[in-house]
Amino acid sequence: MQRETTTDEETQPEAEGSVKPLLAPSPLKRRLLSLLLIAGGGAAFLSLAPHWPKERAVNFRLDGEIGTVVGFDVTWSRAGAEAGAVSGSSFRFDPGRAPKIVHTTVHLPDGSYALDIRVDRADRSDSMQRTLTLGDAEQITVPLR
Repeated sequence: MQRETTTDEETQPEAEGSVKPLLAPSPLKRRLLSLLLIAGGGAAFLSLAPHWPKERAVNFRLDGEIGTVVGFDVTWSRAGAEAGAVSGSSFRFDPGRAPKIVHTTVHLPDGSYALDIRVDRADRSDSMQRTLTLGDAEQITVPLR
């Protein structure tokens, strides 16, 4: 005895768990694709990491006539770029109270920077430029004369 099927029975969808995708990757292919994705992510991270800002310790060392220094201003710009300042800071002191070393931090990516520095003294202001390359160094000292 043969059972006849009706059109309704033929078109009814199968249960969800029993349907298999046509192009399911094998476990080996899945593992290789995962490793390829991880390797690509690692390569992207390594190529972008130097461009991410990092916190760096910077010491400005006041040399010469410290007793006359009442403050100084520092403007950080990318060396060779016309884009303008990327960071800056000002320090003020009571006359005769300037420390020999001023500790500060900057949050900048690796690269070369032009520092425009103005040292204010009780009787005058001195301007200077310094070029500094930020890289692997954890602490940087900039002499100010």
